[in-house]
Amino acid sequence: MKKKVNIKKLLKYGFTKENNIYKYEDILIEDKFKIIIYYDNTLNYQLIDLVTNEEYVLVKVKDVMGEYVGYLRDLINAKLNDIINKCFDNEIFKCKQTKEIINYLQNTYDVSPEFLWEDDKNAALRHPDTLKWFGIIMTITKDKLGFKEKDEIEIIDLKMAPDKITNLVDNQKYFLGYHMNKKHWLTIILNESISTQEIINYLNDSYNISNTH
Repeated sequence: MKKKVNIKKLLKYGFTKENNIYKYEDILIEDKFKIIIYYDNTLNYQLIDLVTNEEYVLVKVKDVMGEYVGYLRDLINAKLNDIINKCFDNEIFKCKQTKEIINYLQNTYDVSPEFLWEDDKNAALRHPDTLKWFGIIMTITKDKLGFKEKDEIEIIDLKMAPDKITNLVDNQKYFLGYHMNKKHWLTIILNESISTQEIINYLNDSYNISNTH
């Protein structure tokens, strides 16, 4: 399963941002080596020899073997795997529009999808101040919305004023809230049949409603 970095977790782990690159330093072996890890779309590292203050490049040369170099590589891999496990999330959602919405949430409100159950394909969107849900992103089959097909689709549920819901619902792109109160929630299919900006407008309204009610 693909992984996607969670910047909030990266910073909590100890990374700092320098010129749009995230950087982390740690002592790998006391008085001998320091590891510097960089994240700029990918994870990279340098192992610094604390005696010479120069990069110890042997760990990156595949042809170089030996017990000590192997031991250093094991330590480096353990550190990188720990960062991946603690700072990267499984990329559950596949739809391009879903990813655009998730990126908008993270960049605008510092909100990330909250997976409440392990191996679940449903994620809550929780307001950081009131802790109320203002949205849910789900993977369901099309027949759940009344279609004959059973293909998997991604949807988002958002809070909305009842009169707006009534005016929008067409049972093609807009639906009464799936698995939610149908009077106050609207379901939108995330397949680009509606522009991302339009969905973001509804998302902003839902976010604001969750902050006042």
